[in-house]
Amino acid sequence: MLSSLKQMLVKQKDILVVIPAFCSYYLVTQHLFSFELSEGQSMHPTVKDGELVVVQRAFYKIKQGDIIIAKSPVRPDYTVCKKIIHLEDELDPNGNKVPKNHVWIEGDNAKVSFDSKFHGPIPINLIQGKVIY
Repeated sequence: MLSSLKQMLVKQKDILVVIPAFCSYYLVTQHLFSFELSEGQSMHPTVKDGELVVVQRAFYKIKQGDIIIAKSPVRPDYTVCKKIIHLEDELDPNGNKVPKNHVWIEGDNAKVSFDSKFHGPIPINLIQGKVIY
């Protein structure tokens, strides 16, 4: 009886080590930094297909030329990696003003990139992080 109680306490101790480690990993990767594997050719040659990038998920300020990851405005289950071309109140390539709290994004490989040229500017709240390599 005593040995089975001792074994149970050892297992609980292991769990008490694993749970905080998992929680710390989750908090860091969801709210501070994460590693993402790129898919597709839309950002080629800047970000190549299959390249691992580091994404800063907090405490960043976006500016023109930044590469970001964001939820797709047309397929919310997809994450896209694009470059910010125009910020709010700037003129987009069509001569329209980018609305407040929106950005114009484009891929570096224009031939295959589905971006703001097709769906327009995206709300900044879709941005999930800034690629810092």
